[in-house]
Amino acid sequence: MNGLRSTFANLLQRRQILLSASLLVLVAGFASDPSSDVGRYLILVHFGLFLLWQPIVRPSRRLGGLDLVLLIAVLSGFVLAMSPGLLAAWVMVLTAVIGGRSFVAASVAGRMPYVLALALLVLFLVLVLVPEALALHSEDVALLSSVTQPGLPLLAIAIAFLPVESEFDPRTLGGIDLISALMILLVLAVSLLGTLALMQVRSLPYFQSLALALIGVAAGLLLLAWAWQPRLGHASLGLQLSRRLLSTGLSFETWLHELSTAALACSEPDEFLSAALHDLERFPGIVGGRWRYQPGDISGSFGRDGKHFEVFEHGGLRVELIFRGRPGEALVWHYNLMLLVLARFYREKRQTRELQLRSFEEAVHETGARLTHDVKNLLQTLNALCFVAARPTADIDALQRLFRSQLPQIAARLESTLEKLRRPGDGTLTPVDAAEWWHDASGRYEGQRIRFIADLGGTGRDLPREVYDSCLDNLLQNAIAKRRLEPEISITVEFAAGARLRVSDSGRAIDAAIARRLLRQPMQSDQGLGMGLYQASRLASAAGHCLELVRNDDGAVVLELYPAPATDDTGVGTETVEPGPSSRLTRNGPLPFSSKVVSDANSKD
Repeated sequence: MNGLRSTFANLLQRRQILLSASLLVLVAGFASDPSSDVGRYLILVHFGLFLLWQPIVRPSRRLGGLDLVLLIAVLSGFVLAMSPGLLAAWVMVLTAVIGGRSFVAASVAGRMPYVLALALLVLFLVLVLVPEALALHSEDVALLSSVTQPGLPLLAIAIAFLPVESEFDPRTLGGIDLISALMILLVLAVSLLGTLALMQVRSLPYFQSLALALIGVAAGLLLLAWAWQPRLGHASLGLQLSRRLLSTGLSFETWLHELSTAALACSEPDEFLSAALHDLERFPGIVGGRWRYQPGDISGSFGRDGKHFEVFEHGGLRVELIFRGRPGEALVWHYNLMLLVLARFYREKRQTRELQLRSFEEAVHETGARLTHDVKNLLQTLNALCFVAARPTADIDALQRLFRSQLPQIAARLESTLEKLRRPGDGTLTPVDAAEWWHDASGRYEGQRIRFIADLGGTGRDLPREVYDSCLDNLLQNAIAKRRLEPEISITVEFAAGARLRVSDSGRAIDAAIARRLLRQPMQSDQGLGMGLYQASRLASAAGHCLELVRNDDGAVVLELYPAPATDDTGVGTETVEPGPSSRLTRNGPLPFSSKVVSDANSKD
C-alpha cells in the first residue's frame, strides 16, 4: 500500500507523464474503433488519467455520493454514445484546457509539454477526427490521415520525457487561464464551422476549405490584436473592455471624479460620507444600505430594506449594501473596490478635521500662554513696586514720583493685554521713543540690584514697546530667579546705538542641552527658563527683531535683542551676526557707549 502511494506521489511530481499517458490512450482508443468494446474501455481509461492530471480540481479531493453518481452517469453516457463526432467535440474541449494551462506556466520548459500536446491534439482533430466524422474518403485525406496516425503516439511519448514543470505545487496544481482557454475553444469552433460552411456553400475540398477558414480566422485575430492596442492614438479595445469591467452602469472614472469633487466641496466628513453612500442608490441593483464608523460610533442608513445584502468593512467603516437580487461575484468585487476608495477619502477627511481642531487648540493654548506671561510680567512689576514701598527707609516723595510714573504704564500694558485677548489676531505694535521706554523700564526695576547702562545718543528710532517690554521682563525675571540660586551674581542691562538691548549676568553658564533649545522651543527647568523666552523670541521675530544667546560662559551669560539686519536685493544681510544659542559676537567686551551710565539700581539697595 505504501509503495502504491509512493508511486502515485511520483506520478504527481511528473505530471506530464499522466498527460502523455492520457493522450496515448486516447489515440489508441480511436485507433481501436471508439464504438467497439476495446475502444470504449480505452476511452474510459483516458478519462481516468485525465482526471488525475487535470489542473482544475485537486486529485486529493474527496467526492461526495452525489458527485460520484453524476460523474459515473456522465462518463457512462459519453462512452456508450461514443462516435467520431462526439470524440471530436471532446478533443476540442481538451485542447482548450491544455492551452489554458500553457498560459499560466511560468517557464519556457514548463510550457513545452503543453505546446507539444496542443500540436498533437490539433493534428489529431483536423487530420483524423473531423475527416472521419464527416466520412471524407478522398485520396489526399486518406494519405494525410495514414501519415499522421503513426506519428501521434510518438508525440505523446515524447511529452513524458520533457523537463518537469518548475513551478509545480502539489497543493495547488497551478490552474488554467480561463479566458485563454475559451479563446482557443472559440477559434477551433469557428475554424471547423467555417470549414463546413465553405464545403457546403462553395463545394470546396476539405483542405482548401480548412485553409480558407484558417486564413479568415487569422485575419480576424490580427485585426482584433491591432484594435486591442492601436498605434493611431484613439481608445483601444483593451481600454474599452477595462472601462466596461470597472463599470456597473456608471463609469468608474466618472464616479471617482464626482467623489473627489464632493470631498473638496463638503467640509464635514460625516456629511460627505452620508452623501456619497446615498449616491450609491443610482447604481444598478442597490436599493439601500446601512453604515457605521466604529472609532467614532457614527452610523446612518439610506434607501429601503431588502433580503439580499453584502457587508463590506474597510478601516473601521462597515457598510451593508442591500440589493434587489442576489449580486454576482464580479459585482461584489466592484462595489468592494468603490467602498475601499470611499473609506480612504473619509479617513483622510477625518484626519484633516482632527488636524484642524488640534491646530485650533494649539493656537488657543499659545495665545493663552503668551497672555499668561504678559500678566505674569505685570505681576512681577507690581511686586517690585510693592517691595520698594515696603522698605522702612523708603522716601515718600520718591515713592509718589515712582508710582505716578509706573502705574499709568502698568495700566496701559494691562489694557494692551486685554486687547490681545479680545482680538487675538491683531498684531499691532505700539511705537515708543527709546529714551522714554528706557526711563520707564529702568524705573520698574528700581531696588532690584540691577545695573542699567545706556547710550541714548545714537538710537534715532522708535521701539516696539510690546517687544522690548516682553523681552526685557522675561530676561530679567530669569536672571533674578537665577540669583536666588547664586546670590552673589550681578545683573546688567545695556542699551546702545542701533536699539540693541543686552541683558547679562555673572553666574554659571546655561547647561549646553538647554542652551541648544533655548529660544527655539518651550522647555521645563528649575528656574522657569523656556516658555517665556520662547514666546518673547517669537514675538521679536514677528516684529523683525532677533533675540539670541550671544555668549554662554561661566561668569558671562549674555542675551541680546536687536533689529534684524536689513537685506539687499539678493537677500543677503548687510550686517553679519552669527546666530544660534552657542554663537558669539566678534567683540567680547561691553557694547560701545559714548555717554554715561543712566542708572545703577545697586545704589538703592
